[in-house]
Amino acid sequence: MATIRGEQGAVQFNAAGSSNATIVGTRSWSLTTTKETLDISKQGDTFRSFVGSMISGSGTVELVYDPDATGQAAFLEDVITAADPADASFELFTTGTTTGSDSAVFTGIITDMEITSTVGELVVVSCNFITSGTIAMNLQ
Repeated sequence: MATIRGEQGAVQFNAAGSSNATIVGTRSWSLTTTKETLDISKQGDTFRSFVGSMISGSGTVELVYDPDATGQAAFLEDVITAADPADASFELFTTGTTTGSDSAVFTGIITDMEITSTVGELVVVSCNFITSGTIAMNLQ
């Protein structure tokens, strides 16, 4: 059984346009997917029955801030896009950066961003996002 270390993951992003670029300085990422359920029980049933319904996702990307790092500016500035059409593409990798391999792929919207600067420590940026549309899981 292989063990996956956090240092092997990466995030690729594109605000809308060409192909995704790796965001240099990624410290961590998380993705939570949620499936709603519908109660399909009928009168006379003793036990409830459910069926899966709408799926949504949300998560966080944390970066070590570097104003010269490839991909960071476009990623951080996407939060200030008014009337965002949810056309930003994300690919979150558990290992490497081979598109479509060990990753989650989706479009979404960056909903908020926080920059934290503490004396004697790294400047860290945390961005939260929500998914919009299909979430493709290419986990192997």
